[in-house]
Amino acid sequence: MTVEDLPADMVDEGLLVDDVEENVATSPSTPRRIYAYTHIGYRDIPWERETPAGTVSGVGRIKVGTTTRPTMVRIREQLITSFPNLEGVEVLLDEEAKRENGTYFGDAPVHRALKDAGVRRYAGEWFEATLDEVKASIVAVRHGQALMPGRTLDFPMRPEQDQAVAVTAGYLTANAKSKTGRATRFLWNAKMRFGKTFSTYELAREMGWQRVLVLTYKPAVHSQWRDDLTIHVNFDGWHFVDRDADAETMSALAAGDEPLVWFASFQDVMGRTDEGTVKDRNQVLYDIAWDCIVLDEYHFGAWRESSRELYDPVERALAEIEEPRDGVTEADLGLRSDNYLYLSGTPFRALSDGEFPPEAVYSWTYTDEQAAKAGYDGPDPSPYADLPTMEMYAYQISDQTAGLATEVGADAFSLSEYFRATKVKRGARADAPGAYEFENPTQVSEFVEMLRGKLVGNIKTLLRGSKDVRWPYEDATLKKAAKHSVWYLPDVAACYAMRDMLADHHIFSEYEIVVVAGTTSPTGAAAKPLVTNAIAHAVQDRKAGTITLTCGKLMTGVTIKEWGAIFMLRSLQAPESYFQAAFRVQSPWSSRETGDKLVVHKPTSYIFEFDPNRALGLVADYALRMAATGPEGETRTTVFGKLLRYLPIFRLEGGTMAPLDADEVLDIATFGVGAKALARRWNDAALVSVNEFTMKALLDHPDLVDALSQTEDFTNLAQSASKIVTATDVLKNARREKRDLDPDEKKEVDEAAKLRKKVREALQKFCAKVPVFMYVTDYREESLVDIITAIDSDLFTRVTGLTVEDFQLLNRLGVFNADRLDSAIYQFKKLEEKSLHYADGESAAVARRRIGLWGRTIEDDGEPAIGDDEARVPASP
Repeated sequence: MTVEDLPADMVDEGLLVDDVEENVATSPSTPRRIYAYTHIGYRDIPWERETPAGTVSGVGRIKVGTTTRPTMVRIREQLITSFPNLEGVEVLLDEEAKRENGTYFGDAPVHRALKDAGVRRYAGEWFEATLDEVKASIVAVRHGQALMPGRTLDFPMRPEQDQAVAVTAGYLTANAKSKTGRATRFLWNAKMRFGKTFSTYELAREMGWQRVLVLTYKPAVHSQWRDDLTIHVNFDGWHFVDRDADAETMSALAAGDEPLVWFASFQDVMGRTDEGTVKDRNQVLYDIAWDCIVLDEYHFGAWRESSRELYDPVERALAEIEEPRDGVTEADLGLRSDNYLYLSGTPFRALSDGEFPPEAVYSWTYTDEQAAKAGYDGPDPSPYADLPTMEMYAYQISDQTAGLATEVGADAFSLSEYFRATKVKRGARADAPGAYEFENPTQVSEFVEMLRGKLVGNIKTLLRGSKDVRWPYEDATLKKAAKHSVWYLPDVAACYAMRDMLADHHIFSEYEIVVVAGTTSPTGAAAKPLVTNAIAHAVQDRKAGTITLTCGKLMTGVTIKEWGAIFMLRSLQAPESYFQAAFRVQSPWSSRETGDKLVVHKPTSYIFEFDPNRALGLVADYALRMAATGPEGETRTTVFGKLLRYLPIFRLEGGTMAPLDADEVLDIATFGVGAKALARRWNDAALVSVNEFTMKALLDHPDLVDALSQTEDFTNLAQSASKIVTATDVLKNARREKRDLDPDEKKEVDEAAKLRKKVREALQKFCAKVPVFMYVTDYREESLVDIITAIDSDLFTRVTGLTVEDFQLLNRLGVFNADRLDSAIYQFKKLEEKSLHYADGESAAVARRRIGLWGRTIEDDGEPAIGDDEARVPASP
């Protein structure tokens, strides 16, 4: 159609853009694309029209056309005169013009659908319409239906969604209340991004349900339940009702014949008036015989204490309001329904408690999803193409995680303590600059520098020798992924203290920093605009990116597609809380370019972890739950191996960062250290003390020095020890006098440092032989010192080359670090127990018994449980 074909009153002289007509084949088998665009001069023109439902108004005119060639080539032909470089042109839509039956359509039926809807056609193929109206017209033509305004989605179910619906429908039918006399219950253990909302509606269609009640512990998911029902073409004729509907509408829909979905929160439905009766607006819920009641985000009700961790600590009152006292059962609700469908991405407690028989559970895990993505061989585009893989990078920022605390809870590392902040300005608003400060700002400042690969202060000492390490804001790939990130902090105070520290930083001040915490920011989905607006401002102002600081908000039920990384800066203990937060950054983020090419903006998302033992324990626990719901015969190790294929874990330890295998992660999760790391620990300089005090003590025992000097490793020990002591005194004097060393003194100090290293390495050789001695000796319940000195002395001398007398004196002089050796021995014996069995077949890890450490013995309960905060040496009795 050309302009000449239009009625005269449809042409407005002066606003017509050149339209180069395309001669396209008319065969329905010829591939076509349908596109829509606008441009400067048209996109800001206001319009309005009258419809039976009232006045519809909008801004901007939209060109709708089809082509058999690349879309941008066609658009360039049309606009070559007015817009030579297409500057000011905005392509709004570009997709395949293909019907459900596989044939292709042109733009004429789309134009007719728009015209039939009362949309004014203007100057050729331009329409005064909203983009949603254009999308709805395309959807109607694609499915051969009448135009359904507002219904712009027509995507099909993915294979796993189709399977979930089929399995669930089969179970519900076979175990119907009419056959068993009781309501039927089914659980979907489906990870975030499975599409539980859309799949639930498809199940309702499959089952022929007319009345569905959705109850949720998290009202933030409201928009997803509403949009999937009201925008997708499959649910035309269904009605969505929530607490905002007026009583008259509620009653009319409840009494009508059309299918109805009622959305409500538990706290509202379970709430009562002062007289203890049901709220008036909810009374109708108790009058309806529901086909199905859906309990969304069920992990909150199944494990209330873990759900509370998703709230800001200062918002206990909000937690009391939003969380029921206990897990709600069907009997507690007092509602009538034939079926109950439970939905959760992390229903760990429900699974471990055996709430549902295996045949009443459908599981779709992260591993399932990524395996489907890797193995997909269907037609393009793949439904999994834009689902990111995940990687975890674990950085050890405390030596308390490198060794075990010697007493239960003593000096146990905690991120919540590491980032503890307090209010320093009484009476100031929480969001006032400087209202909060970290209790140890130097420590946190060093941490912030570490994220950029700049090691200073204590962090530099702790991570000495680190090489080939990828740091989040230094490595190019990681930095790009962290362009928009979320930092999960312990509490509101830490969020605002971190905001101020980053705002004053010469690099991080280039990011848009947004705090979503405390009473000054909204809750649930209402908090999302704070982040999306910050991202828009960062793009507009060309900032480095955004950093969202939270202590719970936005960590469940809300999706920010641009988030590519999460920094775990608080010590969560429950796997439900951890993975609800971690999977926030695994949301898809993609767009379509001309030619229908899918551009994935986030192929990989990242978890940056700074308490490795605790995190790996939670990951191992996740694998354990997956094994419990997976194929029969799968062990935790095999399940974990599959998980690590799609969620590789890199750990910084011993100066290098390397990927962990399944056994290594499980060892770390269970015992606090892996076999490889434990082997390195037995050559750790921290196991021995070579300083002026131990060297002076050695020089006070010339017989011991002479005896040691006879061995190759300790040649000239007396001279070395003397020089170490002398050089230390020289260095102390210079510091006391606040002066620099002269050249001779510097040479003396440098030589002493080399000698100290040589002596330390000689002692480390002894420590490296200790595991061999422990492995070959038969006495495991006695302390190592007792075994060496009184029980198996000859074996010790043969293995290490030291006499018992020499060892006893070295030990008394403090050369050996008992606490570090306690930790290393405990972990060695716990790992060893995996391959040791007593004669009666009982595993050594099962029996409660004495276990010998360096100079003491302890009572041991057996193998530490997966998920412990840290595998620690138990306290002495």
